Amino acid sequence: MKALSYDGQQVVYQDVGHSDTDVYPRPVKIKIQLAGICSTDLKIVDGKYYNKALLRPNGVLGHEGCGHIVQSAPGSPFKEGDHVVFETVFPCQQCDSCVQGLTNYCRNWLHIGINSNGTFSEYLTVDESMVHKIGDDILPQISVLAEPLSIALNSMASIFDGRRDEEMTVAVVGPGILGLLHTLLLAENDFSVDVYGLGSDDHRLEKALGLGANRVFKTDAASVFEQQYDLVIDSSDTSSGAVFALSRCKPGGHLRVLNLSTEKGISSSDVVKSGCHISTSKGIHHSHMVTACNYIDSRGHKLSGLTTHLFTPDEYQQAFSFARNKQGVKSAFNFN
Repeated sequence: MKALSYDGQQVVYQDVGHSDTDVYPRPVKIKIQLAGICSTDLKIVDGKYYNKALLRPNGVLGHEGCGHIVQSAPGSPFKEGDHVVFETVFPCQQCDSCVQGLTNYCRNWLHIGINSNGTFSEYLTVDESMVHKIGDDILPQISVLAEPLSIALNSMASIFDGRRDEEMTVAVVGPGILGLLHTLLLAENDFSVDVYGLGSDDHRLEKALGLGANRVFKTDAASVFEQQYDLVIDSSDTSSGAVFALSRCKPGGHLRVLNLSTEKGISSSDVVKSGCHISTSKGIHHSHMVTACNYIDSRGHKLSGLTTHLFTPDEYQQAFSFARNKQGVKSAFNFN
């Protein structure tokens, strides 16, 4: 099978042999339709991933995607042709994190696109427990967003934990896919959301307004709106974005960090002096992918237009450059 693999120095589109049929207890083989390009993929390609020792040598990149079942284990609830999405992590279920239910922080996980083969491939094999069926009538441009949507749903659930305050002032810093999905979910729950981006984010800021943002601002404009907020979502993925997000959070407010930048930017002194309550969000639990699939099956039309550009696998250099320069919103490889 042909796939985009990374040898530690460069990406190569080549035949990589078979997928990981011997890695999982109950393997399910999936024919990939679309595979989304994530900022984590770019960090790996650009040599900026936080722990290079985790990366599988000559492994296949990518962890977002959708496709159809090709082969499943005996007695599987999945059959050939089922339209499916999948979780990225296969947890060990035995470490301290897993025992606490924090499977997204498993110490021994297999993570597709990192230490097991990923989605930038004609075929993907994962464990049956990671797979979720989705409506056959859902367009792949929408189902490919299941993984980032599940991350946003995880973040939202733990921010509010059943508590609501419609008077809360809310800002999203960074109008990438996670920022836009947070904007949509917050607006659906009747929160007034301001979204901050850069001068180069015109298209994404326009999308934010279409998803229900109250106002949009550019952080690099000559005059930047100076309001502070009760809740700030930092999905900027840059150190400068993190600094800006912290500055916009009120003392006593809540800063939610989804920013995975490895650049230096904020000191512990900055954090202490801000007076903010800071929390983080990483990955998902199984239940969040279930919720994401239910959302897509019932309200998937709201995600239309977020997968903005498709590339063939042999256009990977152009695709990575396009995503790196934050053109469009979500770019994906088309393996159909």
